Amino acid sequence: MPPGQEGKIELAVEHTEGYTGETAKSATVSTNDSKLATFSLTLRARFKLDSPPVTEKSAAVSPGVKANPDAPFTIEPGDRWTTSSLAGSSAVNYFHFYNPRPTPFHIKNVIPGGSNFTAALQTLQDGKRYELKVASNPALKPGKYTQTLKVATDSPVQPEVTIELELNVIPKVFASPSSITLPMLPAAADLSAITWPTIYVRKIRDQDLQIKSYTSTLAFIKLELSTETEGQIYKIRLSLDKSKIKAGEFKGKVTINTNDPDVPVIEVPVQASFK
Repeated sequence: MPPGQEGKIELAVEHTEGYTGETAKSATVSTNDSKLATFSLTLRARFKLDSPPVTEKSAAVSPGVKANPDAPFTIEPGDRWTTSSLAGSSAVNYFHFYNPRPTPFHIKNVIPGGSNFTAALQTLQDGKRYELKVASNPALKPGKYTQTLKVATDSPVQPEVTIELELNVIPKVFASPSSITLPMLPAAADLSAITWPTIYVRKIRDQDLQIKSYTSTLAFIKLELSTETEGQIYKIRLSLDKSKIKAGEFKGKVTINTNDPDVPVIEVPVQASFK
């Protein structure tokens, strides 16, 4: 919205057919105010069905029904977070705890459960509303990480809430495609008119990438390196040496050595078959 003027931000909960229970949806607003660069808006609602609730002996509980109807806290966006981040950066998410009951219940302690994620709790309304900020560790190397975060409350019905966290750290340097399968060809085929795959090696954000060497374990594959963007994007073109092709199925790889300390070696599997 224009500076100094008013505007409207609308939040809506869609696709609520058959849903029962409490829910909360949030949105983050960014501004150019240095004192309030971001703030959150939360929409909370409770849904009730006209028909009687299902019993334990009836059909399975629908996804919208809480496992324990007596638990005081509703957790949004849920008790599981799966995310990804670029190496060197952090992914952030906010979990909101809401207690709509007359009796207040408090969050006593937060146990992150490891060093892959950090957690910071903020009390919005004592005994009623809490905000938990969870952030991934920017120092993590590329790979997949999991962690179980625990939140302790003073509720005898809901003394502990667990949140499962999953993270995929994406390397700054990667090859595309990540694997190559060549079409089946006669060993005596004319290869001159065929366009073979090109491997792109990229580095996101920074521009200091260098390709130190590149090799193939398959003798009939020839490699040619070219630069598309110095320090950031390189191309390795594949071609076939017909004199070294024999009938059969072959599995190998293209190995690329870089100057990146986090991704010094990239391997691209290659499959080929000739008849």
